Amino acid sequence: MLLDYGNTLCEVDWRIDEKIPLKYSRVYYVYSGEVKYRDDRLETYLKPGYLYIFPSVTTYRMKQNVRNRLYCTYMHIDFFPSFISELIEIPIENNHALKYILCSIAECIKANNTMLIHALADVFKLYCTEYKFLTLPDGRMSEVLIYIADHVREKITIKSLSSLAGYNMQYFVRLFKKSIGLTPYQYIISYRLAEAKKILRTDLSISQIANMTGYDDIKSFSRSFKQCFGISPSMYRKAYTTQP
Repeated sequence: MLLDYGNTLCEVDWRIDEKIPLKYSRVYYVYSGEVKYRDDRLETYLKPGYLYIFPSVTTYRMKQNVRNRLYCTYMHIDFFPSFISELIEIPIENNHALKYILCSIAECIKANNTMLIHALADVFKLYCTEYKFLTLPDGRMSEVLIYIADHVREKITIKSLSSLAGYNMQYFVRLFKKSIGLTPYQYIISYRLAEAKKILRTDLSISQIANMTGYDDIKSFSRSFKQCFGISPSMYRKAYTTQP
């Protein structure tokens, strides 16, 4: 699912510091700029003329040189139930099919042709699947992830998830963390908060959003949100701006 997109020269104060996994992936086709990327395993600089697909289930940070700002075409894509566990870097110059897809997306963004943008994003997702850039959990784990997404507003127990997967609890927790990179509990919390950030872009009330993401009341939702992001849900809503 395509969530956001644009052709942009990033603002001077642009930087990324994700506190929880996003659930979706940033995708950048970089034209120019100097950007340092860092996660728990990797530290590198983004290269002009490359495509980058950023992790959806691990956290990362990015900072640009303000004298050489990032200029890129970007998309935010939810590949669910597939996921990205580490940074993917793809040279574009000799990858003609991918280059034409990305250039077409950039041109459609310029023309504000929403229908074609979404159609081309689906083609891009199909390309990523065909060339195995996406990681798809085994059948049982896919069922678990889909169950969490479908029941996010309900109380979800590790016991019920392990039973759904057909494993004992201890083995299930180990297998889940090996497959996804997070414990089931960490994944559920990050999923709920990522959903909350997305819904906060709408006009729904904070109490409705708390209920939709599995919290019993506004107080517990606000506390969890602020502990993670350092800002209350209402302040996040006021401060939110679209960025790559």
